[in-house]
Amino acid sequence: MRLSFLPSITLATAGALLLASCTTSRHAERRFSRKIQKEVKNSPVFSRAFTGFTLLDPETGRTLADVNGDKYFTPASNTKILTLATCLEVLGDSVPGVEYQIHDGFIYFRGTGDPTFLHAKFQNWQSAISLLRSGKDTLFYILRDLPIPRFGPGWAWDDYNEYYQAERSQMPTYGNTVTIKKGNNNRYSVYPSYFTEYCLPLNDAGAPRISRGECDNGWSFRVDTLTDSLVSPTLTYATPYLEDTLGKTVIFRMPWEGPFLNSEWNTLYSAPFDTVLRRMMYQSDNFIAEQMLLVCAGQKFDILQQDTMIKWMLDSVLTSLPQRPRWVDGSGLSRYNLISPRDLAQVLVKLWREQPRDRLLSLFPAGGVNGTVSDWYRGKNGKPYVFAKTGGMSGVHCLSGYVVTERGKTLIFSFMHNNFVGSNRPWKQEMQRILEVIWSN
Repeated sequence: MRLSFLPSITLATAGALLLASCTTSRHAERRFSRKIQKEVKNSPVFSRAFTGFTLLDPETGRTLADVNGDKYFTPASNTKILTLATCLEVLGDSVPGVEYQIHDGFIYFRGTGDPTFLHAKFQNWQSAISLLRSGKDTLFYILRDLPIPRFGPGWAWDDYNEYYQAERSQMPTYGNTVTIKKGNNNRYSVYPSYFTEYCLPLNDAGAPRISRGECDNGWSFRVDTLTDSLVSPTLTYATPYLEDTLGKTVIFRMPWEGPFLNSEWNTLYSAPFDTVLRRMMYQSDNFIAEQMLLVCAGQKFDILQQDTMIKWMLDSVLTSLPQRPRWVDGSGLSRYNLISPRDLAQVLVKLWREQPRDRLLSLFPAGGVNGTVSDWYRGKNGKPYVFAKTGGMSGVHCLSGYVVTERGKTLIFSFMHNNFVGSNRPWKQEMQRILEVIWSN
């Protein structure tokens, strides 16, 4: 009887080839890791400031390169990645717009923190206006139990009047800003129109004349709107343009005043969820980020408090972060925020594993295409390869997100640069160079 050893030999050969292939692949990965590590660590640009960097493979979880990845940095608008993760964890497919009850034909309503109410960029989703214009001629606005600080901890006083530091509120209107635009006929329009008499142009070709504190020298201005301090004089100031918009009398009531104490609130939804998130991420909209964190708190805990929402996320959801961040606001306006590149990379891993790929990448600005990276990180073949959130303020520039390599593999990275002087352009150029190296390997 003759015995054949061919099957055993074939299996052994295949196993050896597979082992050799894995070994070769691992060696290639190590060479790649050493190369990127060296590029970042020895960069003459990055050496002029404090730089942190983490690069990892979301499929294996392995860290491919790390320079100061465990150190804390001021993240600026990279904080919005944490806010994005919170929104995706808590909310559904539309933003809760307004909560209301109807008693004897009178509408009682309260805010959810929704940033889109009467916002110029969300005019197609204003179902709350139709609701509030129905019913009797008097509306009752119900303040929620706890007031919201108008400004976040550590926000810069220099930016007090700027549109990108609009105040926070329970029910913001018009994005809590006034916007002046110059039309084709060289005439100016003011949005909301209530402020037209206070922001009139000097002439058809002249700049707007500013006659009230709500308008400052520029095109978009933060305004005092419906704030939540129970003793704030701006509550009465807010009434005229809220009434002007709705065409009704608006009466403010405290939570314990009215027939709604033992009744359930109905919820009217506003703009599509992803539409709002893209505005937050693409334009790095601070106002939307701040308000969306409040919306999450309202849906999770029935209170519009960012601190409560942040603590829950860190204690219950983001429990695997290597270094516990100091996270104080939704937008990253505050210099009190501190987070490490490794932390941001782990948040990005969580999103990668939980969200559909196409949807997730669509929420991040695409290099060379849109948002704050429209002029940078353009793919050599015309196809975007970087999908990432920027973050910048004086002496700070960060970029964290996803890079899709030439071979179609997706890697996660976080660049964080602090304490440089002057323009951030050299740092952008150097990151672009290194990301192109990553792309091509």
